[in-house]
Amino acid sequence: MDWNSIPEELLELILSNVFARDRYSFSLVGRSWNAVVATSQFRISPCLMFNLKRKHVWKLFQHNAFFYMDFPELENAVIRFSNHGWLLMMSRDGKTLFFYNPSDNHMIKLPTPTVAYTTICFFHPPTSSKCLVFGIATEMVFPFDKLRVGILKRGEGKWTTSLTGNKYHAFMLSLGPPVYEYGLLFFLDVNGNVAVFNVDEFDTSKDWAVFIRCHKQRRLRRNITEHYLIKPKGQKDIFAVFAMHYDIRKVRVFRLSKDFLWELVENIGDMVFYVSNTSSFGHKTNVKSLMNKIFFSKFQGDNVVYYSLDSQKYHSFEGDYSSDNAHGSRRLDFAAWTIPTSSIDPQLPKEAMTWCPQVDQTAT
Repeated sequence: MDWNSIPEELLELILSNVFARDRYSFSLVGRSWNAVVATSQFRISPCLMFNLKRKHVWKLFQHNAFFYMDFPELENAVIRFSNHGWLLMMSRDGKTLFFYNPSDNHMIKLPTPTVAYTTICFFHPPTSSKCLVFGIATEMVFPFDKLRVGILKRGEGKWTTSLTGNKYHAFMLSLGPPVYEYGLLFFLDVNGNVAVFNVDEFDTSKDWAVFIRCHKQRRLRRNITEHYLIKPKGQKDIFAVFAMHYDIRKVRVFRLSKDFLWELVENIGDMVFYVSNTSSFGHKTNVKSLMNKIFFSKFQGDNVVYYSLDSQKYHSFEGDYSSDNAHGSRRLDFAAWTIPTSSIDPQLPKEAMTWCPQVDQTAT
């Protein structure tokens, strides 16, 4: 049999059921197989990953189908953040923090933070010299809430922390992941207000600013139940997705103006958003069935739930589920949307897989 003579349509179908770690082997079968990997829409297909509480068995949703994978390295660990194909994992007892790439099983251990951060995140690949790990937590310091911000720089074996805040306004950090842009860290509170942390001004009086009443309507501020910030790939604007409680529209999308006010967005056109408490991102798509939709880390039975801005309802691709609200759906707070990407690069030196000489490292 000539493996290079298989029709491209069939190769696309095969590739749609191959996880990232096996796509490299797929590409080595022949030239036609390699060409499909390079051009297929599935090369950057998002994957929802979550643990089944069966030690190291994980369930993954990709290409509208579920499959199971063993990750012994992730036993008794939860996902805290995901970016660039890497997972930021923490042991359930909070004593171990590490990066893990599910595509090739590479692991990079990190110094454990001394603060129980609400959010821990990163915005450059862990192999990059630019990579920083941020930790953010709300602390009750009478009479106003303050934020404890921690930064871990590549090559350092200890977290640097700072207690900061706004003496005029309380700020209760939401669970949604922040956005990093031009040295500024944007994140939300539970009322949809926006805080901006300037990394270059860390631990100074200029490092922190809070913008209140970003929603002009008090009714909207009080009805938000889920909060997600998104900086879509190739877009200049920062968006927010809010799941609402007592509202005609159960999901609303907003664009952040230059005046730090939320402007309602009726539709996102040819973009698709993926949101969860551990990662949120968006991009343009050529697939019509994905356009103008928001995928959550929610399930109706065994089906992932998405919200259509066209119908203003929740749906799933499988079955006939359609609802104005997400009642009865199961939300996974520690699931993560990720775009699987191998960390293997022949140009990377071995040192790139080591965070800090003082931290015991394990790879593959």
